[in-house]
Amino acid sequence: MRALLVANPEAGRVRGEAALGRIEGSLAEAGFAVERIAAPAPAGTVAALSAALSCAETQDTRVVVAGGDGTIHAALPALVDTGVPLAILPVGSVNVLARELGIPPSLEAAIGVAKSGRLRQIDLGYANGRAFALMAGIGFDAAVVQSVAPQLKDLVGSFAYVARGLQVLASYPQTRFHIEADGEEVEAAGWLAVVANASRYTYHWRLAPDAQIDDGWLDFCFFSSESALQTAGQVVATLGGRHFSHPGVQHLRAKRFRFRCTPEVAVQLDGDPAGMTPIKVEIRPGALTVMVP
Repeated sequence: MRALLVANPEAGRVRGEAALGRIEGSLAEAGFAVERIAAPAPAGTVAALSAALSCAETQDTRVVVAGGDGTIHAALPALVDTGVPLAILPVGSVNVLARELGIPPSLEAAIGVAKSGRLRQIDLGYANGRAFALMAGIGFDAAVVQSVAPQLKDLVGSFAYVARGLQVLASYPQTRFHIEADGEEVEAAGWLAVVANASRYTYHWRLAPDAQIDDGWLDFCFFSSESALQTAGQVVATLGGRHFSHPGVQHLRAKRFRFRCTPEVAVQLDGDPAGMTPIKVEIRPGALTVMVP
């Protein structure tokens, strides 16, 4: 069995060459012939992985991503519609997709899933042609993502987003959203819109608890507030899973969305900065093959 190993040497438990060498050794002990895919940037990762996959036998190859959701996100363009399974070693900071798919946190157990788990087809979202597995965030959360320095994230991990989010939340303004959802048009003021392909948003927090990653639908959560106090109440309600009954929070399901904002706002995909609105989001059913327990 061939393992094409994609790893972020700064992610979570992957810290430096020695840690990456231990992961390679564990894969080799499990019977994989390991080929490391090394590239200095996401675009290079896609090019190197695509080249390696062009001569791969689908049934005997796994793309093994050792890292977090950002590392997985970087590899997605090379994997879409190939049928080559993605196997996740959840050694990043938060590992939301791994949690969604039930991948065990233990490295040894995750390697076992990579080798002997079952194949599962999952959907991907596309935002302006860019693939995402988890969510597209528009507004507040994307502003936080774009304002966190990579060096700070490497130093303190996901706490950097929590600290920065508390700073931004106090003064983040509402914007005017023009939304099309499967042809239906809505205009409303809001501070956060999230198009979710999966139920989890971060850690154990389920922003769209009924969303399923293989149902062919996208779940949309929209937050509108009339005061800082109401915004704080929405955040607390969301942490407790009660946000859909809270004033100013809306939910709907669709397969295609378009967003325009006045003024235009930031966008994030799977926790990575992705420019600004306007943006078109749609579902690609069954576009990715993954290994699951």
